[in-house]
Amino acid sequence: MKRFENIQSTPLDNLFGDDLALQRIIQSLHEDPEAQEVSEKLAAWQSHLPKWNALAEVAARVENLPRIEERDRLGNPIERVVVPQETKTIREEVVRGGIFECETEFEQFSKIYLLAQMGESGVMCPLACTDGLIRVMNAVGSEELKDNYLPRILSAEFPLAGSQFVTEKMGGSDVGVIEAVVKTDSLGNKRLFGQKWFCSTPEEFYVVAAREEGAPSGTQGISLYFVPRVLEENGVCAPNRLRMVRLKDKLGTQSLPTAEIDFDGALCFPLGKEEEGFHNLMTYVLNCSRLHNAANALGIHRRAFIEARQYASERVAFGKPLIEHALVGETLIDMLSHLNMNLLTFFRLIKKLDDDGWVPDDTERQLWLRFWINLLKYRSSARLVESTKSAILLLGGNGIVNDFSILPRLMRDGIIMETWEGTHNTLCLQIMRDARRFDLFGKLKSEIEQILSSWPDDVLRDSQALYVSAFEEALAQCNPENLNDSQWVLRHSRRVVDLFADLLQTGMMVRMGVSENDTNTLVQASYLIFKFFGGRSGSFSSPALARFEAVGLDLIHERPVSTDTQ
Repeated sequence: MKRFENIQSTPLDNLFGDDLALQRIIQSLHEDPEAQEVSEKLAAWQSHLPKWNALAEVAARVENLPRIEERDRLGNPIERVVVPQETKTIREEVVRGGIFECETEFEQFSKIYLLAQMGESGVMCPLACTDGLIRVMNAVGSEELKDNYLPRILSAEFPLAGSQFVTEKMGGSDVGVIEAVVKTDSLGNKRLFGQKWFCSTPEEFYVVAAREEGAPSGTQGISLYFVPRVLEENGVCAPNRLRMVRLKDKLGTQSLPTAEIDFDGALCFPLGKEEEGFHNLMTYVLNCSRLHNAANALGIHRRAFIEARQYASERVAFGKPLIEHALVGETLIDMLSHLNMNLLTFFRLIKKLDDDGWVPDDTERQLWLRFWINLLKYRSSARLVESTKSAILLLGGNGIVNDFSILPRLMRDGIIMETWEGTHNTLCLQIMRDARRFDLFGKLKSEIEQILSSWPDDVLRDSQALYVSAFEEALAQCNPENLNDSQWVLRHSRRVVDLFADLLQTGMMVRMGVSENDTNTLVQASYLIFKFFGGRSGSFSSPALARFEAVGLDLIHERPVSTDTQ
């Protein structure tokens, strides 16, 4: 019997090689030569992760957390945030490793998902914000801005130093009430006035949402501006006209500096046409951040799972390893099934970005893309805290000790992931508002009918019957009368979104399991279908639970299983 003091820490040197779900997704979504190329790049990328993880653990210590420096050693004003050298090192190496030079979105977001497993918010949020800045500047920035600033934003000299400032005291999810204003001075320069309330990654280069003086109220008056922290003139650098009031004392993501900043006439430069600011904010900045958020949430979920699996495999209680106890095994399968469901649908979306582009040609396709981005940001983060908490509870008292495992930090960061770039209610309401602009429910109905048409009658028959019943219920609830009743929509938005998401995501698992002859995915899909649609009685009669007795350990360890899937 292995003694407690001999329990090993979770190995991180093969995060991609051990992630069989990601490998199956790559094979499913790519032809053989391309799949092999992506796999080789991710295998090379994972070789950096143990070193970066060790640096992240040091950066997360209380004594190393970010701080504001208002003046340099000579007393000159500098208004800058200082992050630990370990964080700087990771950022520099991530940039030098080519995170902005990936050939496909799939490659980039696969690397982001693996990188997120080290749980270093001081790297992951700056990466998301810098990516959004690069995308919006490439899309709508002037040639002068791109020539002067893009090389620096992309460089390891200023690694992951981009950011986006939207939120104010009054204007959070309600972007239309933003009060920051841009005025034109006597020399024709644009000057920014106002306070931004949540300014994560405030180190160098900012995208700021504000309104031109005299612009209309609401989102139609919102414009985007580029604001550098430091201005350079005749070789002399001086801080722009801004003041970093304080850093937020947050529940989680503590290694990520998040400031309150007062802008008092800071020099700024328009990004795109002023009247298109809100559109550009949503299309290039927020959509990008929401995809990063989903990738980060999935990476944290994966890390929580492998930490719990490792501990449960080695910790002995009542004469056998924890993992061999039925309730522990089911908890791990539950974590893995939810993870793989979201992982599959996320990377299907990313592959679609490669195929169709970031901004599709017509409005309906743009709104369909936005539906998926909003849905997956919501679904991946909404499950995160629950799964991380499950991992902590499997470790018992050891799970709540900060220096025993990474799990307490992941738990705290997971809560932040749920609020970052749109709370659950905000995203579900946005989906329902978009449904008025195109036939979303007709599209959802068509997608689910396609899933059913490709579902063989001899595969997961009990699950299929339950699935069809849930689909019929969804159609009955989302009838024209209810959808035209604004109060009904407001009251039931989240229920509607969850119901259709459960159908879409489990259906996609079934379709992949059938097309790839992947029994692991089919068993997990069956488990989730009964969990989502079976009600209390279904949770007792789920055929997946019976299969767990024979193949549960193989499922948990992600080994290919063989079992009846009728």
